[in-house]
This record gives sequence, C-alpha cells and structure tokens, in this order.
Amino acid sequence: MLGNVLSVKDDELYKLCRKTFSCGEHADVYYPLWGPGREACGHPDFKLNCSGGFAEVKISAVKFGIIYSSYYRITLRRSDYIDNLYPRNPLNVQFNENVVFFPLNTEVLTVYYDCPNFSPIRSHSSYIGELDAVNGIRNYYVTKNLTSPSLDDIRGLLNNFSEMCKRNVSIPASGSALESLQRSPSQDNLKKAIEQGFDLYVNLDCRRCTYSGGACGYNQTSSLFVCYCKDGPHTSTCQRHHGADLTEGIAIVIIILVGIIALVVFLCPCFRVQIFRKRKTSDERRQEMLRALIPLKHYTYAQVKKITQSFAEVVGRGGFGVVYRGTLCDGRMVAVKVLKDSKDNNGEDFINEVASMSQTSHVNIVSLLGFCSEGSKRAIVYEFLENGSLDKFISDTTIMNLDFTALYEIALGVARGLEYLHFGCKTRIVHFDIKPQNVLLDENLLPKVSDFGLAKLCEKKESIISLLDMRGTIGYIAPEMFSPVYGSVSHKSDVYSYGMLLLEMIGARKKEIVDQVSASNASSMYFPEWIYQDLGQGDNVSPTEYGIRSEEEEIAKKMKIVGLWCIQSSPSNRPPMNIVVEMMEGSLEALEVPPMPVLQQIPAARLSQSFWDSGEGSSASEVLVCSTK
Repeated sequence: MLGNVLSVKDDELYKLCRKTFSCGEHADVYYPLWGPGREACGHPDFKLNCSGGFAEVKISAVKFGIIYSSYYRITLRRSDYIDNLYPRNPLNVQFNENVVFFPLNTEVLTVYYDCPNFSPIRSHSSYIGELDAVNGIRNYYVTKNLTSPSLDDIRGLLNNFSEMCKRNVSIPASGSALESLQRSPSQDNLKKAIEQGFDLYVNLDCRRCTYSGGACGYNQTSSLFVCYCKDGPHTSTCQRHHGADLTEGIAIVIIILVGIIALVVFLCPCFRVQIFRKRKTSDERRQEMLRALIPLKHYTYAQVKKITQSFAEVVGRGGFGVVYRGTLCDGRMVAVKVLKDSKDNNGEDFINEVASMSQTSHVNIVSLLGFCSEGSKRAIVYEFLENGSLDKFISDTTIMNLDFTALYEIALGVARGLEYLHFGCKTRIVHFDIKPQNVLLDENLLPKVSDFGLAKLCEKKESIISLLDMRGTIGYIAPEMFSPVYGSVSHKSDVYSYGMLLLEMIGARKKEIVDQVSASNASSMYFPEWIYQDLGQGDNVSPTEYGIRSEEEEIAKKMKIVGLWCIQSSPSNRPPMNIVVEMMEGSLEALEVPPMPVLQQIPAARLSQSFWDSGEGSSASEVLVCSTK
C-alpha cells in the first residue's frame, strides 16, 4: 500500500488531498484524518475506521468517536466512556502536539480509581467530586487541569490521590461542561461532560498550506508534514513564485546595491564620512523597514508614472491616497496606490501597508506586487480586481444583482481573510479599517481584503494593543476605540467592524425597508436594533416580503446572528475570527441568538465571564501587542 501511495504523481496527490471525504455520517473530513486510499493525505496517528456507520479513530490504543469535523477543528469523545464511567483498564492518551492542539476552553478531567476514603470531599474544593462507590471502593474526579494554580490550595490532597489511588485517567473535556459539573456535581453530569467531547485544532502548518492554495498531507518516507501544490510538494506553503527565481532576483538586487555603494565611495572619498553621517536622519526607521523588504519589486517614481500613463485613470480614493489603473510591461493590469505626503509620522502608514501586505499570502487578501519609495514619493503596486470594491455592489443601483447566496460567499471570504490575518501569519496583523470600500472583488466575485494603511503588526507576547490615536471609519469603529471603559483594543476590534459589514450587507439587501424605518428614527444605533428586532420577527414574516427566496432565508438569518455576535459591546463577548468562520460555515441550528448589543450607555464594568473568552490567551489565539502597555 505504501509503495502505491509514493508512486502517485504529485499532481494527483494535490487533487486527491485537497478534497474532503466522507466517513460514516461525516461528509467533510480532512487532514489529519484519513481513510483507505488517502494515506498521503493524513497523519499516521489519525487513521479512521468508517465501518458500522460512524467514524472512529484510535490514538494510543484508545478509540475516539468523531462528533464533528471541519478543515481546522475536530471534536472527539472517548468511546470507552460512553454510558460507562468504570471502563476496564482505561488508558491515558498523549496527543501529538506537532499535529493538533487544544483550544483554550479545554480542561483536563482526571478520574482517580480505587482510592481510600477521603470523604467529605466537597469540603476541600468545588473542583473535586466523588463517584458512586463500587463494592465499597472509592473513586474521585478533579474538574481542572492538575497544573492549574486554582488547585494550589489542595495540592496536598492531590498528591495523596496520586500516591494512594491505584490508577488515574486524564480525559480532555469542554471547560463549559466541567463548569456545569462543578455547579451541579452528579454522575449524570459527569457522563454528559465526557460524552460532550472536546475540540482539537489542526496546527498552523496545515492552515498556512491551505491559505496558500495547497492541500495538507504527510510524507510517509520523511515522516514530515507536506503541502501539496499545483507545482509539486512543498515543506510548508505553496509559493507564488519559484524559489530559484526569487533567490536570483534577491541576488541581483544585492549585487546592484553593493555596486552602487562601491562606486559612490570610490568616486567621492572626500564625502565618505558625510554620507554615512547623513544616514542618521528621521527617515532611518523607514529605510530600515524597507531594506527588510528587498525581495519585493522596487519601482522608481518614473516607472510608476509610466505604469499609470502619468496617473491617467483614477479607480478609487482612500484615506491615505489615490488608486490608479496601471499596466506592467508584461501586459498585466495592476492597481497603483499613490500615498499622500505625510509630514507627521515619517511614512508610518506606508511602512504599515507594505510590511503588512508583504507578509501575506492568501486567496482572500490582495496580493502586493511591488512598491516605490523615492523621497516623499511613495506608491504601492498590487493586483487589479475588475469588479472594484464591495460598496459598489451594495448600493441602490446594483444590490438586486446579488442574491443572499452571493453575499454570503463574499462575507465568508472576508471572514477567512481576516482569520488568516489574525491567526495564519507569523506576526498577527490587525487591520483596523474593515469596511465595504476595503473589500475588493475579482471577476468571479471572490473577495479580497485590501488597504492596510491602518494595520498594526504585532508581536506574539502580550494581550492588548496600545494605540495613541483612534483608527478606522465612523460606523465601523469598535466602541473600545472610543473609550477604554468598553475593554482593550485587540483583534476583536476587527471582529466588530466585520459584524457591521455583515449587517450592512443584510440592510442593503432590504434597503427599501431600512430606508422606511430609518426615516422615523435618527438614532445611530437604530440600524442594529432593527436587525435584532427583524431577527426576532423572522418566524412571523414571509421571506418573500423582503425579496428573499425561501431557500435564502436560512443564509440571511445566519448572517444576522453572526453579525450581532460580532458587534457585542464588550470585546470579550465577541467571537474571534476563527470561530466566526466556523459559525458561518456551520449549521443555523448550532447558533444561539446573542443578546442585543447595547452601545448607547457605557457599561460600568465589564462582564466577569464570557461565552467567547476561549478566544483569548492561548498560544494559537492569544491577543497580540504592538507596543508596550
């Protein structure tokens, strides 16, 4: 079997592994899970058994049933604990951290069997419970990860458990399910907590691969992850250009620069000291940043003028410059954004945009082709998208050309792009200006997030973003940008803007109704309130009344619910973008209607707990900081 897999051509592996497959009742199964004939498309630890009408995987000799599976998330539950809290010889399982990881809301439930009598156990801690005695033998459980500081007060008792109980088993479980067990300890609730299962997220290797257009797989010979691409397998991501070409281009640029510097030094030795002294100017920070971007095509201002035919055709205007249509020498159409002169920030907006876009490679992010930095003249060259920006498609004249299915696909693409910026890059990028004008559409209406002038590049260390000025566009700015009383500025600020974008797309589809009700209420908060009220009345109103076909009703309702979750006033109550993507891709039945967002009055204190707190602080989804607190 292995020989057959290794003999398959690379392009066949690319086609095979980029497709999901079915196993039991699950139709969208993907890496690291695999079945017969798909050995190259999954990790050896995650081989599926699809017999019996359900999907099951054996990890470290322990069987787990598959409750849910998507591209990046798998929900498992232990098969030996279904309807049975006393399995024979239960084993502990070690999950391969190079393949999957636990989200923050996962805790570890530890069950201790065959113990002495430690009763009354509840007097020690709410994190400890007792199972029913079997033949006089005592059994206990702990509902918190054993390394948690919350258990420091009972560390002695836990040491007694480990030393005096004959065996123990650690089982991952949902944090919310274990919290319910802590409030209402019982064997039934313990069973429910275990049978509800736990989530595993696929590591970033696979996410980056799929973001770049590849398919995740595993090389059986090297025992390493592999990204199958159209041009063959790669170790991590698919490349836009061949590595040899890129290396050659970098080498040429370096040789030219070295030659120019040597020539200047040779011809002007008397000015050598002055030249190097003058480098220490206010422009030094920008130049250092740009030198790090040498692999990108660097255009002169004269070349930019030639590309745009002396800036003949304006195709858009943004807060930081004008966008022109241009044509490269090879005939490719491009967009050229010429930034306004800036005397206040030493070109920080330009650095932000070039640095941000140069680090991205995703189907839903505009591709950067090159840049110009010549004195005060700065320009960015990126791919040209025929259909322009989304705002043109949700205006009075064109909105009826897009049904809810098309709007949903656009909204989902934007969500995936933001998820990539927040979780898929080596350095998190917070955009800060998500709005219809900054969502561009290609000829197939594929959306691409653009305009990174306000973006912040962040280090993976701390938990908030520190800003000295307010950023964004009125109507899309998150409340914490106005006042710290609402919470800290973070990637959740982008989530708020995305939610407002969703609601605007819905409102545009029902524009006549919105215009009628808006005329009678001048409140800036009326629109989200109307969406919320409309959601509550949805079961009593015919979808065709708003020009929506019955088959689109579910899509519209899903977009409303997700949008309202995203614009919750407290950042901690908003889902992170990876969860937003799952909500958009998942079923309507799995979504809960959120509370009505309240922004008219500033809350006196933040909520102490949040349904979405799981999006904060983990290694994969921690909020990042751009400057010191």
